[in-house]
Amino acid sequence: METNSYLDKVVDFCWTYGPKTLGAIVIFVIGWWIIRRLTTGFDRFLRARKVDAGLRPFFTSLTDTGMKVVLIFMVANTIGIETTSFIAIFSAIAFSVGLALQGSLGNFASGVLILLFKPFKVGDLLSAAGHMGKVTEIQIFSTVLKTPSGKKVIIPNGKMTEGPIENIAEDAEVQAEAALLVNSDTSLEKLRQVVMAVAEKCPFAIQEKQPEVKVRGISRDDMKVEIAVWTLGITYEDTQFFLYEELHRAFEAEGIVLAKERRKESV
Repeated sequence: METNSYLDKVVDFCWTYGPKTLGAIVIFVIGWWIIRRLTTGFDRFLRARKVDAGLRPFFTSLTDTGMKVVLIFMVANTIGIETTSFIAIFSAIAFSVGLALQGSLGNFASGVLILLFKPFKVGDLLSAAGHMGKVTEIQIFSTVLKTPSGKKVIIPNGKMTEGPIENIAEDAEVQAEAALLVNSDTSLEKLRQVVMAVAEKCPFAIQEKQPEVKVRGISRDDMKVEIAVWTLGITYEDTQFFLYEELHRAFEAEGIVLAKERRKESV
């Protein structure tokens, strides 16, 4: 009698849960196969859209994991397991992790935006977050700059996107500027002649475009002058270094007095 009772329970169990279990296995196998195909297709789509190589693995992995989580919930629900509590626990864990990694997630989101919209690229000369240098790496969480003095500056991507960025692309035509204070009684005509002579000697200048001399301010003792020479972004820094050095030599030769020198003489 007891054996028959056990057999009846096994049969009842099989009739009750057998179809559900079989259906869950079929859903899992077919779903897993579909997810693999969709993930491969999504990766090809990203490659066709020329999405950055640093982002493709992340997006592909995120999509693959998300679909597998949905599949597991579907399988559990097919078997008859209550998934409401699992969803609540999962949501609480995700919320806690999000709060703990709030800053990192912000930098990550900014990194994704930079890699997607490409406001700058490796090799560009940037002035951002109080630093100036050439971009050597664009990472998910940070951007790496190399300053003119050879220093490596790592800036969180959140800082890169929350403020203005001055971007000088390598192939862009830009003005390299040198700001100087000269004696207020300096002849502008003479100053322009000296600047033109220095610009003609500059190996980085674009000769088709004329240099500019602009007066930005004047007082009784000094005059603020900005000298701009057109060059390419890749030689922007070299042009600035050349201007300051050669203008200093030319000013000494032509008797153009810098305001600081005059103040030192008067002390």
